[in-house]
Amino acid sequence: MRRKINLWTPFFTLFLLLGCGGAAPPDRQMVSAEAAIRAAQELGAPNVPQASLSLRQAVGQVDKAKALMRDGNNARAAMMLARAQVDAELAIALTKENTAKAEAQEAEDTVVELKNKMKSLGR
Repeated sequence: MRRKINLWTPFFTLFLLLGCGGAAPPDRQMVSAEAAIRAAQELGAPNVPQASLSLRQAVGQVDKAKALMRDGNNARAAMMLARAQVDAELAIALTKENTAKAEAQEAEDTVVELKNKMKSLGR
């Protein structure tokens, strides 16, 4: 029985080391999240209330992820960056939706104006 335990000890030790060891720094996720934040800012997310909230959350999550990475907690930092990425992408989507609604309203106003002109010319 003692011989079986000795055979499994190295595997068990390796398992513990891998489980407790730190994950690699999530550098790619950091770059991706920061790029999404920049895209949201460039599209005008700070000017759209709902998008602005998501953008602020994304920025805060990136800041938290940086702190976690400094503390060596790369696994939690990676999860925080994934959340930041999603929030930044939501800000982008909300900004695009707002822009599309504004353009649709502008087109509708133009149609109404043209109809009114047609009516006045037809009289």
